[in-house]
Amino acid sequence: MTVKTNIKAISELLKLDFFIPSYQRGYRWDEHQVTELLDDIWDFYNIPNKQEGEFYCLQPVIVKYDGNQYRLIDGQQRLTTIFIILSYLDLYMQDYGYSKFQLEYETREDSKEFLEKLSTIDKEDTTNIDFYYMSKAYICVKNWFDKHKERKIKFFDTLVNVNKNENEEDRANNVRVIWYEIAEHEDEINVFTRINSGKIPLTNAELIKALFLNSKNFHDDEQQIRQIEIAKEWDEMEYSLQNDEFWMFIANDKDYPARIELLFDIYSGRMPDDKDQYSTYRFFVKQKDIVSTWSSEDENIKKIFLTLKFWYENRELYHLIGFLIATKIVTLRKLYSEFKNKTKKEFYSFLHTLIKSSINLDKLEELEYGAHNQAIHRVLLLFNIATILNNKDSYIRFSFDKFNSEKWSLEHIHAQQDKGLLSLESKKTWLIEIIKQIELLINNKVDTDADIEDILSRANDMFESQKIDDDDFQSIQNTIFTLFGEDSIDTIDNLALLTTGVNSALSNSIFPIKRNILKEKDSQGEFIPICTKNVFMKYYSQDSSNMYFWSEQDRKDYVEQMRLTIEKFLGNSHD
Repeated sequence: MTVKTNIKAISELLKLDFFIPSYQRGYRWDEHQVTELLDDIWDFYNIPNKQEGEFYCLQPVIVKYDGNQYRLIDGQQRLTTIFIILSYLDLYMQDYGYSKFQLEYETREDSKEFLEKLSTIDKEDTTNIDFYYMSKAYICVKNWFDKHKERKIKFFDTLVNVNKNENEEDRANNVRVIWYEIAEHEDEINVFTRINSGKIPLTNAELIKALFLNSKNFHDDEQQIRQIEIAKEWDEMEYSLQNDEFWMFIANDKDYPARIELLFDIYSGRMPDDKDQYSTYRFFVKQKDIVSTWSSEDENIKKIFLTLKFWYENRELYHLIGFLIATKIVTLRKLYSEFKNKTKKEFYSFLHTLIKSSINLDKLEELEYGAHNQAIHRVLLLFNIATILNNKDSYIRFSFDKFNSEKWSLEHIHAQQDKGLLSLESKKTWLIEIIKQIELLINNKVDTDADIEDILSRANDMFESQKIDDDDFQSIQNTIFTLFGEDSIDTIDNLALLTTGVNSALSNSIFPIKRNILKEKDSQGEFIPICTKNVFMKYYSQDSSNMYFWSEQDRKDYVEQMRLTIEKFLGNSHD
């Protein structure tokens, strides 16, 4: 979409004519929305010690100029409300020689005339739905000012700004709108449809870019070179941030239509829970020398980007910060703030302290599935990170892009009984795999305490039957789960990290079947964390000769290796 982006004072809009096409819905703001706008403007007026040039900015108005009028594609509700407020303040408008902007409707008969005579009404008009909402909004405005008569002139001055300076851009402390003008060749109905389906990114980044590249920011002799330089650097940063390996490492599950916007959020200090979509843009509008925020000041956009890139390229920082971001222990903004205010050694110490405080190795065996899932998730992720970092000669990097883009779950290494096998078909499918594993035990002469010949016979008889009794099936499940590992183990020594997709493929199978499925998934390129692969291959077991069972000793060896690996990692201070 080709656009011209600007900000316009309400006083600039007074000179314009707006045409509202037929595809627009009617005016529908209620008392709450009207009162909220009035309160917001008044709250802005009352801000103490406002900076020079500071103003209250409404959300975007999207228009297309047809040679005579501005066709209003988006922003009708806001502009109509401003018109209604100005109608109530009409006497002040006349005193200062102002007239209201014009609103013309393509299909809503008599709406223009009705709006022009709003100041004469004293009750809600029920002639049609549009008149009803317009009259209701006017009465709401009237009641608001009746309660606060002393506010009228101050409010009017803030809304329109009666400063006699002819240069609108120099007028301070007034109300403005974000002006978004599409090109003449754009299809306005298509634009309208995309806006209302959420497909047009009216982004802070686009609006801020217009501010940075405004020709008025540069002296004539340097304008073109500096503009080109900023535009080139902007594109290079955005291109780098579009690399998912880089982006998912710093952003976890958050995304932007233009990822460079993250840098502006960090610089402006925008909080994650800020509901004002354009607060970052409003911050940069207020900067007296916006170009200096790009690269000239001690703290600038380029420095933020280069810091994040340094973290990404440094193997140790990549893993430490990646773990903290992935587990949401600390925000990216907090990390950046600490980094710029600490020495390198102090920053590493800060990261290690955060990680140490996030887990408790003394109570590792007490962590149980269901009750402590978040803690288990953190420990298992740290186990993977520590395994990689403890090997100083390795060039392996944990794939935070894959990790943060997937949904993860805790998988039982040796599963619980599958109570979800209800149909005859699902039970027989399960029995086929079990029979194969029992035959392998017999053919390889694996020693067991159980009578596996008898178990195999029972499984075959059940598979061949036309109906499987639920109690009989549960009985053989109990026998088989006990054969391949202890049943109903929900502690961390029987858990590993897997994506929900791979987890569902494993179902509630016995240990050797799960191992075979994981080997196949790994060979197909699925992301299986290194420690999950290691535990199913029994690399942590003192006796790995028997790959069919997941025993109590295997579980003890697994959790002990987990503890030793993390302790070694936490004990390593940065040189």
